[in-house]
Amino acid sequence: MTIDAALLSQLAQTIRKHCLFQPNDTLIVALSGGADSTALLDLLIRLPGYDLRLVSAHLNHCLRGAESDADEEFCRKLAAGHGIPLEISRVDVKVLAESKGLNLEDAGRRARIAFLDSIREKHGAAAIVTAHHGDDQAETVLMRLLRGSGMTGLSGMPYRNRRGCVRPLLDVSRAQIEQYLAERGLDWREDASNLDTSFLRNRIRHELLPLLEQYNPAIRLNLTATAAILADEDALLEGLAEQAFDSSWRTEGGAYVCSIAEFKAHPPALQRRILRHVCRRLAGNLEGFNLGHIESIRQLLDSPRPNSRIALPQNISALREYDRVVLRFSAEPSLSVADDIVIATPGHYPLPGGGMLAVEICPAAFNLVDLPADRVCFDLDRTPFPWRVRTFRPGDRMVPFGMTGRKKVKDIFIDAKLPLSERRTIPLLFCCGELLWIAGLRRADSGRVIDTSTTIAKVSYIRD
Repeated sequence: MTIDAALLSQLAQTIRKHCLFQPNDTLIVALSGGADSTALLDLLIRLPGYDLRLVSAHLNHCLRGAESDADEEFCRKLAAGHGIPLEISRVDVKVLAESKGLNLEDAGRRARIAFLDSIREKHGAAAIVTAHHGDDQAETVLMRLLRGSGMTGLSGMPYRNRRGCVRPLLDVSRAQIEQYLAERGLDWREDASNLDTSFLRNRIRHELLPLLEQYNPAIRLNLTATAAILADEDALLEGLAEQAFDSSWRTEGGAYVCSIAEFKAHPPALQRRILRHVCRRLAGNLEGFNLGHIESIRQLLDSPRPNSRIALPQNISALREYDRVVLRFSAEPSLSVADDIVIATPGHYPLPGGGMLAVEICPAAFNLVDLPADRVCFDLDRTPFPWRVRTFRPGDRMVPFGMTGRKKVKDIFIDAKLPLSERRTIPLLFCCGELLWIAGLRRADSGRVIDTSTTIAKVSYIRD
């Protein structure tokens, strides 16, 4: 069998096995003009039984001056020769890297992702197809091993990622691609930066892998095979983590919450995956997260402090609140406003953090027995309007109902085991500077209704 027929057969098998796309789909083909993408485009055009609608996409990184422009022109001619449309964008990656504080590799990757995603959306494509091959996979596994990675990282690049990017050449070697191009008589562009060993990937490609081949000539195949095995096992564990998440975590106002006891019942390996799953749900990705961040959350749950917090990447916080763990964006709902809310008459008063206070006048004979915690009554003659509402401030105190001495509001919160994240969302009701009520928790002794009370004001705390 010729390399031409072998690669077409291999490509079709990989597409079917991993369900990468379907016949008649619209696909965006990432085209650099290099050997890999040139071969990929030619293979997809000739793939029997698929009749694909292909749109090629080339991003000029503007890093190599005239050479970058020549790559762009090569892609124009290549696409025109195949009779398919070409989308082109130019991004000065060096300027982007400097403005964002990134290295060139990361800036280029981000620019490519943004460009390809936009082209996919424009054409309503089923997927973005890239030309990553087996040698790229071996390099990726080694690179992640050197930097430090768990099973997910060592499983390499997936055949399909979460963005809908597919890699149908992962079972093909660079040598096979070059043979295919030679047999088909196809030209391609060589990127001189691929020889620059200041980049880690290039050092692995040109220095480390050739050295390892002296110990095992099949090292590239072994690395890609290991990545495939780890990918299958990683998928299994991810499924178990999702099941564990679904069974024990719940949402509260945009936060994810779980009982610490339930969470710690899982083995450590599953705990780490669950936490990664929660962080990904909050942020949409795991950029900036590493093993140290995940371990810091696990250590937080063993803290002797019942209320504690750590900051995580992408403005996410992890909190221990007594017997539960909470992951949320750092911005918390709060009633805090520049001015207190003034209650001058009966009515409904919306609260900035959600919910409202409802104030109404009741007859003197109103039944005060067994009022729920979110309702309270005051003698309006002894606690006249205007009232003021605000949230907790350090130093707040009150004389609780039935007591004679003052008690810190902070201590009342602690006695009620109220989490830190909720303490600045609780309305505090004041009259003439005296704290009357911590809504839903405790009322003051002052202003209580007595036998001689003639005008009663009922206040209801209606939560959002």
